[in-house]
Amino acid sequence: MLRDLADIADGSTYDVIVAGAGAAGMAAALFAAIAGQRVLLIERTEYLGGTSALSGGTTWVPGTPEGKAVNPDDTRAAASAFLTGVVGNHSDATLREAFLDAGPAAIATLEAHSEVRFRAYPTHPDYEQQVVGATMRGRALEPLPFDGRALGPALHAIRPPIPEFTIFGGMMVDRTDINHLLSLTKSVKSFLHAAKILANYGRDRLSGSKRGSRLVMGNALIGRLLASLLERGVDILRETEVTGFERDASGVSGVVAESRNTAAKHRPIAIS
Repeated sequence: MLRDLADIADGSTYDVIVAGAGAAGMAAALFAAIAGQRVLLIERTEYLGGTSALSGGTTWVPGTPEGKAVNPDDTRAAASAFLTGVVGNHSDATLREAFLDAGPAAIATLEAHSEVRFRAYPTHPDYEQQVVGATMRGRALEPLPFDGRALGPALHAIRPPIPEFTIFGGMMVDRTDINHLLSLTKSVKSFLHAAKILANYGRDRLSGSKRGSRLVMGNALIGRLLASLLERGVDILRETEVTGFERDASGVSGVVAESRNTAAKHRPIAIS
């Protein structure tokens, strides 16, 4: 749940403490929660999502069922050759191979045990098309749109999208929406899609909301991660910074957290 540092009782312990609530930090916290760990997620700003919330939210993972559905001819060998060509000697080959081995299983775990859902767009090319092993589709996964109303007040904890990803002052649109909006007078399907998202945004504005509740791209990924963390009871602190570490004979035993907006300015939190 969204909490304040003052709400964390003295002597509280967690199995896992994650600093930073971008997509990587939120995913790390979620994987730990799925594994049954008691988790604390700490974010130093007022918003969750970091730069991930401002991005397209694309996750690059070859070999997933979603990817195979749009590109059944892609192979692990081709993906490996592409990674080697792009990254070269800037990373350990064993790490790249571990990523290719574990990536599809990680996506499957998220989709089976959380609200996170992905799709592979029919055409979403690897950026470095000149590299051996590049493909035009199947490796880049986009988060499915998410109804932020499921988050209740926590919706407003997500970093707002950049204006370039919105129209009419706050309605988020992705490329699927743009295609439908451009074709709304030419296709019944496009008209119905456009009418639905416009009606949804109209309801949001009439209710006094400062932002649209329909989340796409990076906001959708963060919204889905946040919904999953809240469902699993992960404690989330905002405007709180990790300023130090507690240590014992075995190593790091906890963190020292500092809040910007509570009397509990400094507080050690233990890792069990």
